Amino acid sequence: MKTIFDINDFIYNILGFSGGKWLLTASVLFAVLCFCFVVTVRNGRMKVRTFWIETGWTALWYAGLMALSLITYSPKGTALWQPGSPALVWCIAAVVVIFLYITYFLRRKKHFSDLVSSTAIRRSAAGSGASKYCYALLFAGMLVSAVICGMRLGCGDSVVHLLVPMLLVALSVLLFSLTHWKFWYLLNALLLIVYAFLTLQNELAETQFTYTPLLALLPLYLSSILPMLSLGIQKK
Repeated sequence: MKTIFDINDFIYNILGFSGGKWLLTASVLFAVLCFCFVVTVRNGRMKVRTFWIETGWTALWYAGLMALSLITYSPKGTALWQPGSPALVWCIAAVVVIFLYITYFLRRKKHFSDLVSSTAIRRSAAGSGASKYCYALLFAGMLVSAVICGMRLGCGDSVVHLLVPMLLVALSVLLFSLTHWKFWYLLNALLLIVYAFLTLQNELAETQFTYTPLLALLPLYLSSILPMLSLGIQKK
């Protein structure tokens, strides 16, 4: 398989940042996300308790997939199993992870929607509960991504694949707060889908589907894509 378009290399060439500038960029983005977090909580669009719960679940998704990937991948070549068709195994695993995460997202959103509507009179209460859950998951994914980003920067690794989702989420929240147009969530969710696809496709093309830790990126990307899609199409 050949690379369609190396979008991360394109970003590196356009920006021309050194290690120190990437650290500064990550710090600025994290500060902007913290500001967005405070604004969202103050506006009553999210509960802090739900945010911390979803942060824990998101971290478990990431850590669990990283641990499972060690079955077929090891930097020292001591993996427990070397599949004969790594592309087929990776694709099946990716489909399963995506299906399970979407199911998890829909069930959790329905749970919070029903929880709010059961104690409210307003017809829009269900939508309010779903919206608050989406914001909690959105910022939970960003916190986990920021922690991983900090760890990778400390090791001198590339972090652009984590910074782009953080940038798109920050833009979505800020632009929505200024304009109240849900269009921004939908637009940036679609942009993130394209970016995630190109990023994963490039890495898989270079590694010939042997780098299974890439599976752990799926819940991180989905924790941003699914809430933004939901917030973008929600009626109220």
